[in-house]
Amino acid sequence: MPKRYFEMESDSADESWRRIRSLRSSPPVSMPLSRRRLFSSALEQAQQQFEAASSVGYESRALNLYYGLSQAGRAIAAAMTPEGSGKTPEVSGHGLKVLHFQSMRSGDLWATGIRSEGNEDTSFGRLASLLRSESLRAPVTLGAIWHMLPEVYFDYPVGSFGEPRWADKPFMGQEAQDPNAFTFQATQREIADDASELKLLYPDLAEARLLRFGGSSYSALEDGTRTDEAVFTYDGPSRLRQLRNSKVLMPAVAPGAGALDPLLAWWVLLYSLSMITRYKPVLWTQVIDVNSSSLAVPMEAALGKALEAIPAHIYATLTGSALRE
Repeated sequence: MPKRYFEMESDSADESWRRIRSLRSSPPVSMPLSRRRLFSSALEQAQQQFEAASSVGYESRALNLYYGLSQAGRAIAAAMTPEGSGKTPEVSGHGLKVLHFQSMRSGDLWATGIRSEGNEDTSFGRLASLLRSESLRAPVTLGAIWHMLPEVYFDYPVGSFGEPRWADKPFMGQEAQDPNAFTFQATQREIADDASELKLLYPDLAEARLLRFGGSSYSALEDGTRTDEAVFTYDGPSRLRQLRNSKVLMPAVAPGAGALDPLLAWWVLLYSLSMITRYKPVLWTQVIDVNSSSLAVPMEAALGKALEAIPAHIYATLTGSALRE
């Protein structure tokens, strides 16, 4: 499977882990000793779990990947939980639940619902709060989560779901001098009524202000609909999400709901796959059987891509703008 441009611009897994390791002696924010110990030890365990994942088969890889990401989440919580907030940097519990888990079948995989469970002291709940991410009080389907991950949905689409939209910096003119300005292709319908349709699809766009539509590059969708350049800016902090080395708008998890941070989209996917792997090994063996299951190769791709994608996301999260807000 060829690498996409956003993957080619991203670090390899080894490079990402080296960058993460450098943060252990020079943390991204000042921390008391107790937090710093938690930060460093959790990152060490995260890396070891990912190294273990790279050496095991698909039969159990999701377990190592999820628990590695979970430990990285503890390091993120140690770094980002505000001092004086009344919350300990320690988190407890996964904070997610797979709905109708006992009756799950491989044919229903993409329709499987996942929602949050517990409060902001769980792993998922804390990170959702710290990363301004949708908390999943209402369930989201695994198919919708899959289409939030361009590493997999570009080659293995599973339905019609909202997908990330890449945002670029304007190349010229006064807009290029605005540090918060960004541009992407949009249709006339999407931009109508102060981009109200787009803002429902991409809730992080709600605080943005439209600077210009049209008058520059244009393109066309597969059905022939014309798209033109739309330029927006944020008057306050930018709400664009970091997807590896790119900036994106993440789709709403449901109409009227918020958006998941890219790291947490991987989190939900790996949590779900690890639950199947651990508690339904027969079902998981059926899912990854390349001789009989159409899900096998997409799952292999996801569990392979995760080895490189997630360390890049971890580093971006630990060094990103959310730490400075």
